[in-house]
Amino acid sequence: MKAFIYCISLVLALTALPAQAKIDNLSQAINESGRLRMLTQRMAKAYLLKALDIQPAVTQQQFTKSVAKFEQNISELKIFSAALQDSAELHETINEIEKNWGKYKKTLMLELDDYSANYSAKLILKQSDLTLMACEKLVVQLEKTAQRQSARWVNLSGRQRMLSQRIAKLYTAISLSGDNTLYHKGLKKAVSEFDKALQELTDSPDNTHYVNHKLKKVATQWNFSKQGFRVLSEGSSTPLVIFMTTESILKQMNDITALYEEIDNKKKHIAKI
Repeated sequence: MKAFIYCISLVLALTALPAQAKIDNLSQAINESGRLRMLTQRMAKAYLLKALDIQPAVTQQQFTKSVAKFEQNISELKIFSAALQDSAELHETINEIEKNWGKYKKTLMLELDDYSANYSAKLILKQSDLTLMACEKLVVQLEKTAQRQSARWVNLSGRQRMLSQRIAKLYTAISLSGDNTLYHKGLKKAVSEFDKALQELTDSPDNTHYVNHKLKKVATQWNFSKQGFRVLSEGSSTPLVIFMTTESILKQMNDITALYEEIDNKKKHIAKI
């Protein structure tokens, strides 16, 4: 059973962050800036899971790939935004992301023994959230630049990826601390936001049959994940289960965000005709 769980986890780690082509349009830029949000939470989650010694080889791989992908996206978004009209605001926000990322990365590169586990967790969570807020600002600015309702679905579905990793991060932090009241408010809010956005995406008039099919799969996985939240409120903790289910949700939401990116691109081309 342990070998089976390891194999499943390894597959999820290798497929959850697909390689992307060079950013050359707004739909893709919204998707990839949204991926930055997710990565801020994913790196913190991986760091904390290593502290718990849960799937250390898999989480180390997630961590390494996430750091590289974050820096790649920043570089490509900087090039793309420079080509847009009135890009000063975007440039300022990217600078803000880089400033926060510099501090966050420095902390992430510390060995776990350099601080006590709880102190390290608090610092990681704080810096991951500061970087997240700057990344959120960039996505909103790019969506505003697009001026299309369909661009909102790219943003919103991409944000679900972030919430899947944020939930896993906070759940892991609670498990690490042994205090089920710690970070409970943030976890409850993230769960509520995921629920609300999933319903909004389900009700989107732009959905294709395939998008609806994928969203139903997410809803099934999500309902299973919520059982783990109920167990946590009863004083138990199942971080490995939450790790695996949120990885599955992340992969599905990656696919869905790519589908919404295609829909938005089609809307853009139709508007030009």
